[in-house]
Amino acid sequence: GQGHDDQVFCRMFRVAAILVASAGWVAGAPAGCDVCADVRDEYCSLWPTSDVCSRPCGFKWSHEMRRCTMETVDKGMTTSDTPIIGGQGKYRYQYMPDLLKPPAGASMANCHGLSVDADENIILTYQDAGSDPHCIIRWNPDGTGGEFGGKDTPELCTGTPHGLKITTEGGTQYLYHANNAAKLAKTTLEGEIVWIKEGPFGQNMSCGPDMCPAASCRCNNGQAPYIPTWFATPPDSKYIYLCDGYGSDRVFAFDSTNGEFMNKTWGGRSPAGLKPGVAGAAAQPHGLFMENHGCTYDPRPTTDPHTIVVSDRRNMRFEFFHYNPSAPDTFEYYKTVDMASQLGPATLPCNMRMTFGSKFDPTKGGLSVVPDLNGPVAVLDSNHQVLSVINVSVLLKDDQQMHPHDAIFLANGDIVVGTWAPGRVSYWKLLPTDDEQALE
Repeated sequence: GQGHDDQVFCRMFRVAAILVASAGWVAGAPAGCDVCADVRDEYCSLWPTSDVCSRPCGFKWSHEMRRCTMETVDKGMTTSDTPIIGGQGKYRYQYMPDLLKPPAGASMANCHGLSVDADENIILTYQDAGSDPHCIIRWNPDGTGGEFGGKDTPELCTGTPHGLKITTEGGTQYLYHANNAAKLAKTTLEGEIVWIKEGPFGQNMSCGPDMCPAASCRCNNGQAPYIPTWFATPPDSKYIYLCDGYGSDRVFAFDSTNGEFMNKTWGGRSPAGLKPGVAGAAAQPHGLFMENHGCTYDPRPTTDPHTIVVSDRRNMRFEFFHYNPSAPDTFEYYKTVDMASQLGPATLPCNMRMTFGSKFDPTKGGLSVVPDLNGPVAVLDSNHQVLSVINVSVLLKDDQQMHPHDAIFLANGDIVVGTWAPGRVSYWKLLPTDDEQALE
């Protein structure tokens, strides 16, 4: 029922909040699992069949990372002669278990953000599980040959690496990182830091009466929460836009060249708070969010020029905004796409990604891919209607790939999916249609 859905939404947010904030409330705690009992209880109340819940601990305090981390599971997908296939119609995909293997020593607690560089290499940013100093892995375009970023040092990787975007500036490619531990960075593809901002960057941190409606967050010492999740990086502008998706639900503008805050802020938290329900979510004011998790530049001609799409995850929708390429003075709402009507009342859409590989491909008809934290990955047409759904959490349950957090198209139409809690990454090969097979 609706009351149950609301409780699930609230508890899921509390799991994320506890994981992010654990460094604050258990600072100096001894190693072990007792201190992380609340994290385990919250997680297992949502997903009781998870393998984590059948183990004595499941979550342990990490002195190195100063937070609770999920125990890693050293098991792979159960081998089978039967291919694993998901999706419908023209968009059916086969899981390729031998691709996207992490390099030796990788310890992926959560696989958070994905990008593709100009050579079509696949890039992942991830949160390590306490035994791995890295946070970037790069694979060849075909999903082979995983290697760590050569210069992804602890300065970049500590905390919770989360959002990842890639740009080309003056012929050179850069990565933009949003770290849940109040850390923003611009790096080379190898992870070498160009600029980094830690902690508040000059935004208004005062906690007004509208900051945490319906008890949806806490303002410690009168300070607004700040837990950034993703950048939008429009290629026709030097300005980039940050979504504070686990914090204040605001959007901030920055100069990409040096990371300077442009003193421009939009958005904020929608009044229904953590548990809007389907009807409540539909009634929330446009331009306010409950978990503005993902921010993405939309290159498609089927949307207005100069568009950024924001994933308003708890409100189960995508909100579309105009920006001004010449100045950081505009973030103007113009339309909404509701996802609850298509993916169900428990949907948690994390992101909307449109490019194929490193660029927009007009021959693909304006498709987008939407990862849903509750399990599916959907392919949408240019009118934002669902064409196909890969039920990742069902098909790959044995490998604990339960919560898709990001997904991207490759240049050939294949899809890569990164999952949260625990961290996994999967390769899905687009299968030929019956008509294409008949021509072979």
